[in-house]
Amino acid sequence: MRSSKPGKTTSAKTEGKRPSDPIDRLIIDGGLRIKDVYIRKDLDLLMVVLNNGSTVRSTVSMHRRLKGAKQSVLEQWQLIGGGRGIHWEMLDEDLSLRGFIVDSAMRNAVEELTAPAGRTQRLNPRTTTNPPTG
Repeated sequence: MRSSKPGKTTSAKTEGKRPSDPIDRLIIDGGLRIKDVYIRKDLDLLMVVLNNGSTVRSTVSMHRRLKGAKQSVLEQWQLIGGGRGIHWEMLDEDLSLRGFIVDSAMRNAVEELTAPAGRTQRLNPRTTTNPPTG
């Protein structure tokens, strides 16, 4: 059995098994996919819109091949793997949804661990309600 990664094979024993990694479960079992991509080189912004309405932010400068490209080239992306990745033909660059999620989770963890005491709670705008008015 062939794997999607060069030089790797997939064991028939693992085929059909539920992924153990929570990010893989989101993508494989949960059907999480990239729906759209917004890129603004002048703002150093790469924003991925997911099919559940969430966004994942990155920076253009974080990706070597994107960093050196013109805005017009950056806009020539296409979704690959049914929305599991982004491809830039002219740059020979592929970025994965999994990579965006891992990078975002790492940034959030570092922010939380390095925040001043008492400021470690992050508000989730989706679940936060306005405080009652008196």
